[in-house]
Amino acid sequence: MLGCSSFTFGTEDNAQFLSRTMDFSMYTDSGVVIVPRNYEMEVRQNELRKGKYAFLGMAAYKLQFPIFYDGINEKGLAGATLYYPGFATYTEKKDARGGVNPLRVVSYILANAGSLDEAIALFETIEIINESNSILGVVPPLHYIFSDGTGRSIIVEPDADGIKIHQDTVGVMTNSPNYKWHEANLRNYIGVNPRSKEPIQTTTKTFSPFGQGSGTFGLPGDYTPPSRFLRTAYMKFYASEPKNEIDGVTQIFHMLAPVEIPKGAVIHQNGHNDYTVYMTAMCTTSLRYYFCEYDNRRIKCVSLHQADLNNEKLEIFPLTMKQEIEFLNAD
Repeated sequence: MLGCSSFTFGTEDNAQFLSRTMDFSMYTDSGVVIVPRNYEMEVRQNELRKGKYAFLGMAAYKLQFPIFYDGINEKGLAGATLYYPGFATYTEKKDARGGVNPLRVVSYILANAGSLDEAIALFETIEIINESNSILGVVPPLHYIFSDGTGRSIIVEPDADGIKIHQDTVGVMTNSPNYKWHEANLRNYIGVNPRSKEPIQTTTKTFSPFGQGSGTFGLPGDYTPPSRFLRTAYMKFYASEPKNEIDGVTQIFHMLAPVEIPKGAVIHQNGHNDYTVYMTAMCTTSLRYYFCEYDNRRIKCVSLHQADLNNEKLEIFPLTMKQEIEFLNAD
């Protein structure tokens, strides 16, 4: 259920990205949706508010008002929703000050904040309310990551004592436990690195590693959130810095591969498969949204610069969910 892994990344020429996998147990008629400026969006049941900025992102669009899982706005602020079970706590007050549904937080912030600092200030004016939604039929436990063109990022976690905002010192986010736990857990793995171990000589024998990669011994390979956090952090710390945006996109999708979940590898208690529905790399510098789907590995892109930001209607690019293969010697 909305598992997901996310990280920030930059290139030599300072193209900045927020990337993520979207891990879920079902497909929900999703697509990239462009929202124009000054558009009225639902923030909670039966309440609309007009936003300032245009933005685009992946959303469940077959609703009166799409529900966004992630996105980037015209000012270069990007955000994503990730699952936070066992920890997320929302206000029960029906008349909560500036109340926002948990699945409406990303779209609300992107529509109204032009920078990371503005997003932080905006969180001081709202409360995330205990309200279900039409997609899941339950109240989803969520936390959020936001980043802008500076490369900075924050983690926003609705906990029992209120909304906590953490400066993302690692540039990585997965799921439960909370961010501070993941940050502290990294200290157990500071010896993991890309360099192969040197042979050890005893009095009678030399012991050498079984091939390359011995420096990564101990890096967890399972799909739990703590292990995915560690693998994602390892990739972020050690993957080569790309030269430019396109090289960055290529590198990011390779970096997401170690936490991508194929169907059948993770089965929920209800018997459903959790799998990576799509992966995305959002460039906060060029305002381009790159993505690929489980059933279509071709990388596609939607650019906010190419959109009519003063349009009065939503523009929708549905997921194709069909593999594209170039047959080089087809019959």
